[in-house]
Amino acid sequence: MTPTPPAPTPRRVSRRAWAFLRHPGPRGGDGLLALAATVLGLYVLYELAPGTDRPPMLMNDVHGTPFLVASPDEQPGAWASLLCALTTAALAWRRSRPAAAFGVQVCAVLPSSGDDPTVVGIVALALGAYSVAAHVGRLPVAATVFAWATLALVARFPDDTSGGPPGTIVLAVMATTWVTGRTIGTWRTRAGAFHGRALRAEHEREVAVARERARIAREFHDVVSHNVSVMVIQSGAARMVLRSDPDSAVEALRAVETSGRETMAELRHLLGVLTTADEPAPGGRPAAPDGDAPGPPLAPQPDLTRLPVLVDRVRTAGLDVRLETCGDARPLPPGVELTAYRVVQEALTNALKYAPGTHAEVTLAYRRDTVRVGVADDGPADGRRPERLGAGRGLLGLTERVALHGGRLEAGPRPTGGYRVRATIPVPAA
Repeated sequence: MTPTPPAPTPRRVSRRAWAFLRHPGPRGGDGLLALAATVLGLYVLYELAPGTDRPPMLMNDVHGTPFLVASPDEQPGAWASLLCALTTAALAWRRSRPAAAFGVQVCAVLPSSGDDPTVVGIVALALGAYSVAAHVGRLPVAATVFAWATLALVARFPDDTSGGPPGTIVLAVMATTWVTGRTIGTWRTRAGAFHGRALRAEHEREVAVARERARIAREFHDVVSHNVSVMVIQSGAARMVLRSDPDSAVEALRAVETSGRETMAELRHLLGVLTTADEPAPGGRPAAPDGDAPGPPLAPQPDLTRLPVLVDRVRTAGLDVRLETCGDARPLPPGVELTAYRVVQEALTNALKYAPGTHAEVTLAYRRDTVRVGVADDGPADGRRPERLGAGRGLLGLTERVALHGGRLEAGPRPTGGYRVRATIPVPAA
């Protein structure tokens, strides 16, 4: 059910009106300007009309040409009021529709009658001309509208009494307005372009930071999920055979220790990437994070040459794994090798979780322009699929990681039972 909006009260209306007056925005500001100009123009038209006590400055004739005021012997009529209102009210669209608003103003000025000028109408017309020059982005459109309006105004107000060429004052005013408007409009366009470029750069920086965070999160997931899973399984195996087979328990604990050391090395590497260069500790050696003793230099990221070590570790944890390599093995780009390694690592970790005590096969195929890795297991030994653990972020992260290199990841159950993960990653030409 849609909630009913609260009924307007005088206090709420006054708050909204005050908020609008404080921050009217471009369209709101133009609307207020048009309203004020219309009220002032009608006031000048009626209260200072012929036959009233007008100030001397408004009694001067402008080259004998009538402009927005009725004849000297009559009070202003409805036609003069309409033309005056059109000239000033068009300012409400001076930025949203500058060419149309200025055209309405010129069309309202041309048929006007009277002897005295309305200053408000002159200012409104000049502001409309400036808006065309400043806010019409397409130069041919702005120039065409401006030229048409200038010719029409020169023909309407030829300035015959000045002794100079016809329309000198109109041409001078319009030329000055054009130069001023185009100059300010160009500055505003350039400032907007610089501002937009800064906003795009800030957005790109935020996207880059988000992608880097996602990449680091995937690295942490791969390291912690695989190694900790292996350590948990090996620790459980050691506990079960601790009394009946102490040698096997010792071997399992040794594997736990090895996995723990490798995990610490990879985590130290990731933390080293995240941490900026710190000041050297006393003695010239770099300070270790969290007060640990300074460790060895950061180890490189794992690659496909470490697959046998990974397979042996998983085999020790209780999963029968066989590694098969075909094609001409060759060095690949570091990102491709790390991605392929992570695919095998995640798939074997899932096999340890969901199909312990079964058989798995790892295939690594080198092609001319691609490398393919696949891991397939036979499913749980008892034939029952265990409940899903975790949220599936591992495979989602692998899909994004493989897609980053233009590859494709396929994962799903096998028709004969078990699960298969297969990735095809393009290899850039050397």
